[in-house]
Amino acid sequence: MSDQFFPLVSIITPSFNQARFIRETIESVLNQDYPHLEHIVIDGGSTDGTLEILNHFRQTDNRFRFVSEPDRGQSHAINKGLAMAAGEIIGWVNSDDTYQPGAIRKAVQALQQRPEWAMVHGGCYVINENSQIQSSISVAPADYQKLYHSCCVCQPAAFIRKDILQQMGGVDETLNFCMDYDLWIRIAKNHLIGYVPDHLANARIHRTAKSVTQWHSVGLPEVLKTVEKHYGSISKTWLAHAPHYRKRETPRPHPQQQVIHSHPVQPKNLSSIGHPDRVTSMNRYADLWVPPQFHITIEATPGSRFHTLLVKGRALALRPGQPVNLSANILVNGRSVGTYQTSGQSFVWEIPLDHNQQINQVTILSSRFLTDPNSSHRMICFIADEVVPLTAGEADYYKRN
Repeated sequence: MSDQFFPLVSIITPSFNQARFIRETIESVLNQDYPHLEHIVIDGGSTDGTLEILNHFRQTDNRFRFVSEPDRGQSHAINKGLAMAAGEIIGWVNSDDTYQPGAIRKAVQALQQRPEWAMVHGGCYVINENSQIQSSISVAPADYQKLYHSCCVCQPAAFIRKDILQQMGGVDETLNFCMDYDLWIRIAKNHLIGYVPDHLANARIHRTAKSVTQWHSVGLPEVLKTVEKHYGSISKTWLAHAPHYRKRETPRPHPQQQVIHSHPVQPKNLSSIGHPDRVTSMNRYADLWVPPQFHITIEATPGSRFHTLLVKGRALALRPGQPVNLSANILVNGRSVGTYQTSGQSFVWEIPLDHNQQINQVTILSSRFLTDPNSSHRMICFIADEVVPLTAGEADYYKRN
């Protein structure tokens, strides 16, 4: 068939010292079943073995090319790749993320069937350092109003027409974290964003990912400024995250991975045996529902340390009559400590904290969410009735009683 049926797709990957993951990223692009693609890696001068991997693919596949030189960061690298790209359709996948099989074919088909769409996006799996699926992010179609309330586009699962990207002037190089969110908002102001009801990519969560290490210090402040810049105000959904803003973050050791234990809900009040007041911030809504990424920060007083975090919750059916199936990957200070699965409605999760640290940051990534029937702009996962840190002695008392 002619290029009319298979327009060239350019995939751009910004990279810096991701030798551990980038081979898998490249293979997920070059192993796609779409016949007309190119993959461009813009490397920032890696020193960790990345160049050996890039040279291997350049020598073995003529669809692959790269440059390696110092740059001004991820946004600059994406724009450099855009300038090199020859394709009509652009995707960008970061050097620790991967595509699902058939992703490019499905995106091209959608854009061919709907020429009025400026871009298209789909769902995304969350994977861990070992490429194991931890949860699923099934998003809904995005538009300008929905983007005010949340970044409802999974970046690696998005594909954009090149002429639209050029009209936008590429990504904003002043942004270090939410350049993708800013781009979706700018596109949505004057164009339609399409949707593929399928999972197109895998977003990797690992302890060195900036979404883990820099969310509080860089990500959230930048997101709030971006929303206010485009809309003139900040939505209540984003303001719910605001207590997580910490002026300073420092890397911390990570606890050894453990299995998270769950127990049937006890009749006792968990708050009576722990320290709920030491939860210094969390993005739980006022009515106790939590979003797909539930962030909790626990800070012990000087001279004390916490051993366990108890989360007492209720997982309700997405629709009347449906079974309750909830899976959540839980990160403590950026490292996965286990996956919890439940088919029951009420539960208590027993989450091991790093007792060597005064501050623990917990992220609960839920496998499912629903749109709040009382607010079409709010995504909710489960009700967290109580969130209570326990010392080692209190954790032992809880288990015995």
